[in-house]
Amino acid sequence: MSTLITEHAQFQMKMQNESPGRIERSKRDKLDRIKRAARKLFGRKGFEATTTREIAAAADIGAGTLFLYAGTKEDLLVLLFREEIGRVVTDAFATMPARPLLDQVLHLFGAMIALHERDRGLARVFVRELPFVEDRRHGVAEMMASMLGGIANLIEQAKSRGELHPDVPAPRLAHSLFALYFFQLQRWLGGDPIAGPQRDEGLRATLKLQLEGLRNGRPKTQAIKHSHRAVRSLGPVVSRRTVRGGR
Repeated sequence: MSTLITEHAQFQMKMQNESPGRIERSKRDKLDRIKRAARKLFGRKGFEATTTREIAAAADIGAGTLFLYAGTKEDLLVLLFREEIGRVVTDAFATMPARPLLDQVLHLFGAMIALHERDRGLARVFVRELPFVEDRRHGVAEMMASMLGGIANLIEQAKSRGELHPDVPAPRLAHSLFALYFFQLQRWLGGDPIAGPQRDEGLRATLKLQLEGLRNGRPKTQAIKHSHRAVRSLGPVVSRRTVRGGR
């Protein structure tokens, strides 16, 4: 503990003796080295096996200096996630094609998958650890809410174009679509992984199935009448009591 206190005091004295511009450049340089070290070690060794001292050594800084930028490993992990995924999501929404909803959500999820493909080891850490990170000070939930809000906005636009039934709750559907993406991501990164083409085919098929079931078709009353006519056409095979749910 005394070592950490000494390093902190030395860091503060050094900052006081440098110009503001140089201080900021030094801070950015250290933070960049910390993020590169954490990204490499998390991806290669995993989250649990990586220690903060290893990250500090790989970044060529003291262990005490590391805690000035990130208090815990969880802080570092969230920092990497928010920076990398946040940038990809922002770019995906900024370049969203004017196409049907299925293609739009595939555009977003495809961009996120492309990021994970660059470092599957780190992607596994994100998928395994982030759902269980305590979020009161990390802001993961806030970031996810922003992304899901963007998907919900795409859904509302699709409803206005007549692609979906107007009664479809956009926020709930946004969560469902993301859950389907996350499931395919887990399969691809899991202990019995699937190939990339199989992952992409499965994602498209499940999203398409979900959306086709919510298409803006006939009014509910017409659908109910049609189903009753179909039941009556079966004749004695289906009794009226069975239709009503009796035995």
